[in-house]
Parts: sequence; C-alpha cells; structure tokens
Amino acid sequence: MTTVERCLDPAAVQQALQGLLPDSGAVRIVASRRNASRHRNPNPLTLRYEVDVAGTPRGFYGKVFRDGASALADPGAPVLHVASLDLLLWPWPADPGLAQLPALLDPAVTQPWWNANALHIDALRYEPEQRATLRYTAADGRTLFAKTFSDGRGEAIHRRFEHFWQSARHDSHAPQVAEPLGYTPRTRTLWQAPATGRPLVTLLPNDRLAAACAEALAALHAAPLELAGPQARDRAHWLGEVRRRQRKITRSAPELAGRLARVADAIEAAAAALAPTSLGLIHGDCHPDQLWVDGERIVLFDFDEFTLGDPMEDLAAFVVKLDMRSDGSRFAAQLLASYAQAAPGRFHQHALRWHLAVQQLLQASRAFVFQVPGWRDELASRLARTEALVLHDRIEVPS
Repeated sequence: MTTVERCLDPAAVQQALQGLLPDSGAVRIVASRRNASRHRNPNPLTLRYEVDVAGTPRGFYGKVFRDGASALADPGAPVLHVASLDLLLWPWPADPGLAQLPALLDPAVTQPWWNANALHIDALRYEPEQRATLRYTAADGRTLFAKTFSDGRGEAIHRRFEHFWQSARHDSHAPQVAEPLGYTPRTRTLWQAPATGRPLVTLLPNDRLAAACAEALAALHAAPLELAGPQARDRAHWLGEVRRRQRKITRSAPELAGRLARVADAIEAAAAALAPTSLGLIHGDCHPDQLWVDGERIVLFDFDEFTLGDPMEDLAAFVVKLDMRSDGSRFAAQLLASYAQAAPGRFHQHALRWHLAVQQLLQASRAFVFQVPGWRDELASRLARTEALVLHDRIEVPS
C-alpha cells in the first residue's frame, strides 16, 4: 500500500496516530483532494480528518508528501508530523494559510454587529489555506455569517453583494442577496446577515421557477463589468483547461487515453468553428445550490468567482450539475428556453453546446480529484456524455 493509499485508509491513519496523539480513536475522512501530477510535488493529496481524541471529535487538515518531503516543509502553524505517513496535520483551527481563524472563533468577535457575544460558532464550509464560512448564533437565536479568505478577495466580493443588495431595493425584478454588513481588512473577512427563502432544489420540479431563475441569471449577466475578477475565462482559457484535464484523467485512468485525445481534439475543433462572442460578467460557479427562492424572488449566493466570460458557461455549468438530479432535465430545458427569451442577445446555441461538453469533461476529472465514491464509473459516465456532445452532436437546446 502506497503512502497516499494509507492516508486514505482511516484504519491506517488511526494506527499511525496512536503513538503521536494521546487517546486518539476512530478516524473519519471528511474530504479529500487528489492530484495525479508528479510535477506538483510534493503534495499529491490533501485531506480533512475527524479524529476522536479522548472521546471528542476534533478536526484536522492534512497534507501528504512524497519521498520524505514532509520533514523539510515549513508548516507555518502548530502542526503534527506523522513521519510514517509522510503527513503533516494541522489541528483545527490552526491553518498555514488562514492565521485569522482563531480570532474569528472568539465569541466576542460579534460585538460590533450585536453588541453581544456569540453563543455558538459553526464552520459551515472550510477549504484549507483558502477560505472558511462561519455561522454565529446569539443567545436569542439571531444568526450572522462571516466569510474569511487567505487574501484580500473578500473586499471585492463585498462590493458585489453591495451592488446587488442595492439593485434589489430599487428593482422588484432584480435577484435578492443576503444583506452585506461590512468587510474587516485585518481578518480578511466579509460579514453578512442571513438570507431569506428556501433552496431552489427543495422546490423542484417547478415549471414557474425556471423563468424566474433565467431572469435572475440574465440580470447578473447584465451587471457592470467592473464587478468581475481579474482573470477572464475566455475560450482560450477553457481550451487550456481541457488539455490539462485530459492529462490529469489519462494519468489516473491510462486506458482512456485514446478516447480522451479524440474528445479534446473535437472540443478544440468545435471552438475554432464558433462565432466570436463578447465576454460579459458571469457568476463563475453557477449551480442549483447557489439559488434560493423567497416568494416571487430568486436569491443568489456565492459571488466569490465573478469574472469575465461567456454567459453560456454559467448556463452550461448549471445544467450539467442539475442533470445529477432525476427531476432536473425538464427544468433545465425550461430554464434554457426562458433565458433565450430573457436575454436573446447573449444566448448562443452552439456556444452553449460547446460549454456543455467542456463542463462534462470538467466533472469527469473532478470525480478523481475529489475521490468521489465509485469515481471510475462516474468518470466513464461523464466522458460518455462529453463524447455525445462533441463527437455525435446530440443535445437538445432551444432553437
């Protein structure tokens, strides 16, 4: 068993920790991210563990190294070195990229907003060395949310929420957002009130909501370009990603090399045949969980990835992730038809087909990267859908 395989085996990790972490018990893997490239040494794998220590679950962030490189790494924060696994472990909330986390877990941090300490603090989303989302609950049940980052990107995200918050106040058709409360440069943190409404996915299937979602996305795509991040995602960007994903999947599943080469070539050829389109503001991480419904209004979430790109990328990403649901296909067709009516100048059928193929290939590679259970089957299924789009030209989109 390789070091990577052992670090993905909770029993092996538990055994390795017994001599280093007193009273350690059962180990659970919360999340893992794997990389097949040897050019990105020395970290082929990162993980989040939950370890029972003296009967109490504790969170850890782990980096697996190659060839003994863990002994040479600069951990940058309190760390546990598991030499037998070539592994470094940071106990929550220590994080080499988010040094502000301990301060944000102080109940007194809510004083500026509530004039009171938080009663409970929960980590809702945590991406080590990158970002974390925290929920604060007061004694009277009020809640407050903080998103903190490894860099200063939160300030731009706060401005995006400010724009849409103001738009929603003056336009009854504009999408709603959670109220932005402020940005704290010292901790690189933006603060928000809780959003209202219900998750879109809990209301599907619902024919009426397809048009509302299309109008909300069209409104986002019509927003000022200065809200975009610095890295545009044009076709050249995605062609580079296609080749990178081709190499990544080939390393993890060499038997698919021939099929992947044909698919990547077909995507590149299809891009050359597409008509030029103007880049606009896009969400950049558009999927069904980013939308809620509050009465007649759509509520939008997660403005972290705003950038300049083709709005068809947002539609394709939404549809590809929606098709994981049994009730998604009809809603997807209605959404696309509604968007074509709401924003005819931005809707391009052939560009949508191309982006659908790219997004299917992206999901194929993510099955391996995030170690989805049964990832080989998921990879094969996604690859087959990509082939259907670019090799056999089979997709239904509104004309």
